[in-house]
Amino acid sequence: MQMGSETYHHLKGRLLLLRNMVHMGAMLVKMVALLQTFPGKFFLHIDISLFCVHLVILVLCICSFREGLDLVKEAISRTGYNEKIKIGIDVSATDFCIGTKYDLDYKSPNKSGQNFKSGEDMIELYKELCTVVDYPVVYIEDPFDKEDWEHVKYFSGLGICQVVGGDLLMSNPKRIEKAIQESACNALLLKVNQIGTVTEAIEVVKLAKDVHWGVVISHRCGETEDSFIADLSVGLSTGQIKAGAPCRGERLAKYNQLLRIEEELGDQAVYAGDDWRMS
Repeated sequence: MQMGSETYHHLKGRLLLLRNMVHMGAMLVKMVALLQTFPGKFFLHIDISLFCVHLVILVLCICSFREGLDLVKEAISRTGYNEKIKIGIDVSATDFCIGTKYDLDYKSPNKSGQNFKSGEDMIELYKELCTVVDYPVVYIEDPFDKEDWEHVKYFSGLGICQVVGGDLLMSNPKRIEKAIQESACNALLLKVNQIGTVTEAIEVVKLAKDVHWGVVISHRCGETEDSFIADLSVGLSTGQIKAGAPCRGERLAKYNQLLRIEEELGDQAVYAGDDWRMS
């Protein structure tokens, strides 16, 4: 908990610094325009413009997912947890799948239409992220469209990371059974409100664990401060919980409950450690 919190706050501070520098750069650009009306403007213009150029370059450096991962990696390094923290990515590829292609620029207002990737291209991209030393990526959620069974099956078969089915499985027993038959992933993302009842949630967790899948208990967007999923995660020994960044009441409620559970269990509390996938 401490490692995650410290890393998050370092990353947050870094991003806020970058944002403030962007605002400062915009103000200085306006100053340059004003200074053009005064004597001696040439020297001031050169100095301030160079500063603005550096700011623009800095901002332009954060323009791809790799550079975003670099910021995360930097935060991990600066907090001293290089060997203790691994990276997980919720791709949600269904959101940017168009036909059989994946539009990596789907959120860009000025997209060129040139950054469409095939399923095979996405596999190569994920392989790079999971196998190069630079990024300790061990968890990828929904790497392909929820109906792209072919590519998720092939990627899972590589065995290079935990491939988690969220949109793919929708906590639905029938889709989970199909994924098991197809060997389409190796972990279940469980959202209790998708399946409907706690009894059914327990049943699908048993289904997943019977085939040695990992299980991740997940919160939902628009959560309340109810902390039940923390108890559920411990009770089902999932070893993994997805409850958001350590900020805001609805998220901290889950983490605080985990701390209370640990305190209550005392010496009986067991940390999964390296066995977090199969606790």
